[in-house]
Parts: sequence; structure tokens; C-alpha cells
Amino acid sequence: MNLDGCFFDLDGTLCDTAPDIVACWRQTLETRGLPWECFEAGFRIGPPLEPTIRGIYPDRAQEWIAELISEFRAMYLDCGFPKTRPYPGIPELLEELRKRGVRLFVATNKSRAPSLKILRENGLLDYFEEVLTPESSTGGNQTKAELLKSALQRHGLTPSSCAMIGDTPGDIQAGKAAGMQTVGVLWGYGDPAELKNLIPSLLLHNLKTQQF
Repeated sequence: MNLDGCFFDLDGTLCDTAPDIVACWRQTLETRGLPWECFEAGFRIGPPLEPTIRGIYPDRAQEWIAELISEFRAMYLDCGFPKTRPYPGIPELLEELRKRGVRLFVATNKSRAPSLKILRENGLLDYFEEVLTPESSTGGNQTKAELLKSALQRHGLTPSSCAMIGDTPGDIQAGKAAGMQTVGVLWGYGDPAELKNLIPSLLLHNLKTQQF
């Protein structure tokens, strides 16, 4: 696969962020006296946070949901990310792609502050020209597909010569909507069956052996 640019999802693709996310959500719910079991059944890492939480608590007011998310985000940003690590082979893959002249980007639904902090603390930030987050757009309401389209145009990249790489159907759908090639990975938090239905050919092996 000859590519000019690669756009990587963060949670479940570049880094295993689940341990710290889950710990902070458990603490947030415990502070409010909310049961973990109900939350756990509906929570998924990767999709936009607001609709995910609204789906778990459909009877709660929007203000209540916004406050809960705000409390989690403050706790998460201050946690120090002690258990968050890049997946095995990721640094080597990024280094190899950079040596080959492939331009690298991150495209995530995660807030900007923790995204930059996680990438920096794990030695990955310098690989990327830009980190696309919801805050990258005015008002913070663009979809990932819209963020990708804007970035492709801004950086002068041809969509068909770039790939969106992620672990969830949302990542793949966003890449396709932006006219990009797509790569699904199975080491993250997405459903492998859903990914296989979206992509005829998946790159699923050890990252050290991947040929992008």
C-alpha cells in the first residue's frame, strides 16, 4: 500500500488507554453514587463521548450529562495516565513510515488536552504533523469525517493516497466518507465482525510486520 499520509485513531489504535479511562469513570460514578454495572453495559471507548453517555442515561437532562462528562474529563486529565501505553510495535511502525516519507496525523474523538499529553508522555507526539480533535473545528461540532476532509485539504493531500487507520467502525466510516483508504485493526476496542463487514481486506497482524 503506497501512501502519502496516514491518519491514526488514538484510543485502541495507537495506545491502550482503557485502564485509565475505566478507572476514572469508576471513580466519577462512585463520587455520584451511581452503579458501575449499568454504565459498563453501555460504555464503549472510541465513539464521541456525549452521545455515548446520553445512550446510557437516556432519561437524564442534557445539563446533568454535560456535568458528568465534565467531572470525568477533569479527573482523567489529572490522573497522569499511569497505565496508558502504546501498543507493541507502534513506535517502530511510526518510525518506519516517517523514514519512508509518509506524513503522519492523529484523528481522534478524544479531547485535545489529554490527547496531546498522552502522545507527548509516550514519546509519540513528534511523529505527527497535526493532532485532529473535536476542538480542531470552530464550535467543536464537526464529525471525524469532516475533520479529515478539512485536514486533507489544508495539507494538500489527495484523499485516495491517504489512509484512515482505526479500531472501530466509526473510524472506517469516517475514512470512507472522506474518500480515503481504510485500515481496520483488531487489537483495539472495536468489534472484529463489524470491521470485517466494512473492509474487504484488513491489516490485522503484528504491527511490526505490517506493510503500509
